[in-house]
Amino acid sequence: MRLPFELDPQIIHHIIYSQAGSIGKALIELLMNSVDASASAVHLSLSRTGFSCSDDGQGFASREDVVCYFGRFGTPHDEGDATYGRFRLGRGQIMAHAATVWRSNAWMMTVDTRAMGYHYDLDDLQDASPGCSISGNWYEVLSDAELMSAIQEVRDLVRYTPVSVVLNGQRITRDPLIERWDAEDECAWYRVKADGAVSIYNQGVLVRHDPAHMWGAGGLIVSKQAVGLNVSRTEILRKTCPVWKAIAKQFGQMADQIASRLGDHRKTEARREKSARALLSGDANIVQIYSREEVITLLPGKRHVSLEGFLRKCRYSHNQRQGGRFAVVDNAFEVPKGEAIAREGIAVIIHPATLDRFGCYSAQDFVDCIVRIHANLKQDVELNGTQYWLNGLFVPDLLAFSTLRDTFIERTRILTEKDALDRETRRAWTALRWCLHHYAALCTSGRPAYGGQVREGKSLHILLGQSNIAEAWTDGSSYIAIDVTLVKRLKSSPLRAAAYIFTLIEHEVAHEGDSLDCGHDEAFYQRFHDLALQHSEQRQRYMHLWLMKYTTSMEGDGKRARGEAWRERYLVGRAGSGREKRGLPPTIEDVSNDPVVVDPVPGENMAFIDYQNTLLTVADTDSPAPDWVGGTDTCRG
Repeated sequence: MRLPFELDPQIIHHIIYSQAGSIGKALIELLMNSVDASASAVHLSLSRTGFSCSDDGQGFASREDVVCYFGRFGTPHDEGDATYGRFRLGRGQIMAHAATVWRSNAWMMTVDTRAMGYHYDLDDLQDASPGCSISGNWYEVLSDAELMSAIQEVRDLVRYTPVSVVLNGQRITRDPLIERWDAEDECAWYRVKADGAVSIYNQGVLVRHDPAHMWGAGGLIVSKQAVGLNVSRTEILRKTCPVWKAIAKQFGQMADQIASRLGDHRKTEARREKSARALLSGDANIVQIYSREEVITLLPGKRHVSLEGFLRKCRYSHNQRQGGRFAVVDNAFEVPKGEAIAREGIAVIIHPATLDRFGCYSAQDFVDCIVRIHANLKQDVELNGTQYWLNGLFVPDLLAFSTLRDTFIERTRILTEKDALDRETRRAWTALRWCLHHYAALCTSGRPAYGGQVREGKSLHILLGQSNIAEAWTDGSSYIAIDVTLVKRLKSSPLRAAAYIFTLIEHEVAHEGDSLDCGHDEAFYQRFHDLALQHSEQRQRYMHLWLMKYTTSMEGDGKRARGEAWRERYLVGRAGSGREKRGLPPTIEDVSNDPVVVDPVPGENMAFIDYQNTLLTVADTDSPAPDWVGGTDTCRG
């Protein structure tokens, strides 16, 4: 006797609850059902307590259809009768979140899985309800944050659906036909950008965001034809779907084109990550990627180099203390300490972003990646005859960054000018710090007043400091300190030293806080860039004010007119005279009577200096420095 297979009721529980994701995903299933029912518009409302969804689609044609297609999970769609659906499983997701009532034409279905189990009530409606409308009460009331998150998720998921979707009274769908795209073919619309994720919409409904490293670029794909998906509609069947293969080929070419337009001078994070993964997978161009693509980020300064360049730096460094060793900063919070250690030349220090590119969770994972990449290189050379000197492959020793961090002694303190500088350097520095004081106020949202004076802005002390972790630092509110080593250069190269110190002022202001405890993110670099451009004219003017104040001070002491500062002042005056003879304005206005030049410079505030030194973590300067050359064996990871 032939018997049919049966399904245990628990499989229905699995279908409803195991596939249930977010509320937004569950609502999207209802919207896709509306599209499959040939609806032209869907109205959706969301609140903290429940939802309603109605469309003008076909609805259920008969009671038998309700029993067959609503009451039974897994009934397949006929070929071509649905845009999204395949096995009529998606409606189960909303049943995990809410008690629902479904009305369609002459029938009403009531579902409450918590009160009724896996049954539903089917009743006749006295007044027909065209299309399909669904209302529900959430099993758990949503918080305001959960409601806003669900609304935003729905907006993102249905952005390009072929029907009009109105959410809480506002239309949220867009027509791809009237938008601007970088490319279009019979399979999809395409938009590409240099960085970021690639958002993929299957016939208007968001499927996933591909990480940038998969393509080496970011962008948007909206398919015109159906893309093959898994049952939960969260992953693309990349190997078997012919539509997706055509889309991937087109978008891949566009991603390569934007990378080539950017050129070698501007490589995005997406390109770096894609190159790192290509090295691990044994890409056909592995030798070129190994030699040229910037996949390693080094400290200080977040310098990007190729893997070959990094290994060469480890192996052939002129710094004996580095000795073919490297360390990886554990996390982003440790980057400032990593930069300080890198400046000391103790070891080659890698930024933690490098680990993310290679999919590593630890520094030892990264060493394993180097070994794998070298194996891929050898295989490519042996099988394809690629020209490369394999004898140069090298795996440096790994040092535990935690050991370097704990052993490294920070020395940071504020100095007094009288104790740290000789008379002539102090003369140049005193004039400079007074001009820097006004310039820092200007950079912190100050407004130019009479002469070189500034209104508003922060009144920051410009101090002389000593540190082995920074050339300059600030607490973000009361002072900026410049390392004494830089200040001493004012004696031998006053103009170059002063110009560099002005740039450091902009750098410290751009931190917008305590610079000793923070690194350099993209927002910092943007602020630094904006400050440098915004105040470039004023920076030059304050340089001239300093030059005038400095040389005027020397004149007052009867110093002979010689040296770099005097020559610069003479050239400015000579150029101005020549222009005036030709009826042109002078090179720069006469600032000899400017208050910044004429007014005396306030002396150092000793009480303030003593107080700041008590706040700084100052190591014992008499303690011997670690023997980094002979003692790093204990640091090996």
